[in-house]
Amino acid sequence: MSATDTLRLAPGQFFGGARLSCSGHGIDVSHRIAEGAPEEVLTHTHEDAHFILVTGGDYVSAAGGRPVADRPVLVYNPPGTTHRDHFQGGRGSFFAISLSPSHAAAVLAGTATPDAPVHLVAPAQHALVRRIAGFCAQRAADLSLEGLCLELLGSMDVKVLPESQAPPAWLYCALELLYDRYAEDLTIADIAGSVGVHPIHLARTFRRHFRCTPGEFARFRRLEKALDLLGRTSLPLAEVALTSGFADQSHFSKAFARCLGLPPGEYRMLAGGNAFPSAGFQNDNTGFSGWAKVTAWAAAARASTRRRI
Repeated sequence: MSATDTLRLAPGQFFGGARLSCSGHGIDVSHRIAEGAPEEVLTHTHEDAHFILVTGGDYVSAAGGRPVADRPVLVYNPPGTTHRDHFQGGRGSFFAISLSPSHAAAVLAGTATPDAPVHLVAPAQHALVRRIAGFCAQRAADLSLEGLCLELLGSMDVKVLPESQAPPAWLYCALELLYDRYAEDLTIADIAGSVGVHPIHLARTFRRHFRCTPGEFARFRRLEKALDLLGRTSLPLAEVALTSGFADQSHFSKAFARCLGLPPGEYRMLAGGNAFPSAGFQNDNTGFSGWAKVTAWAAAARASTRRRI
């Protein structure tokens, strides 16, 4: 490479070794450790839009704005960013959230997001990134991860207008679609296209009114189906997992235990005593009141759909 050339990094490629990673739906999330000398980081260009959340070390960045003293450094780099961001002293750690060029182009169309690197300082943006990092720690890449990333992108859109307090009519249709097709590998773009709204608008509006992501609602429905099968059939756990829409038995068992606090096999033994009624479980400790609202909306959506047929 000549002195005039710039190193180009492919989507999801960063300086530093990956400790954890998960990917899906055009999104790659990883936690990385940087250990080389600062001079080893050459000027480079990123093909992808991505976020950097610093979890350790002193980060030197050309991004505009300034980080907030009491929060970790959080930087957004749009596609095509050329820089030499690095850690002072060469040592540090960070989460990288990368969107493939095709995925970013589709979701950024029609938005007014920054076209230059910038520090993000809003508490809501940091809260979203913490949740995304949590998915990486669980190695879980699903509809929830995509929804949170789209919300994060949407948080930078300066053209967003205030939303009405009343839920829009299309939200019923989106919920009904998820209610019926929870077992499919849907994307936010699939759902948004079906109801005629922008993917970022769907992700943001869904969580605003239901206090959960579309992916969390789909997982709720999968667990609801699994609870039914565990309580009334003797199907093997692997078949329960696949029938309920989970990728495999391991994925099913982890999600089940995380949400209900016990493995599915143990639940099956207790189900005969009605120890855990299916209407009362909580998802990721978000609180039953939120899920009661979601299930009420689901029932209303289905009733509305039946009236239109």
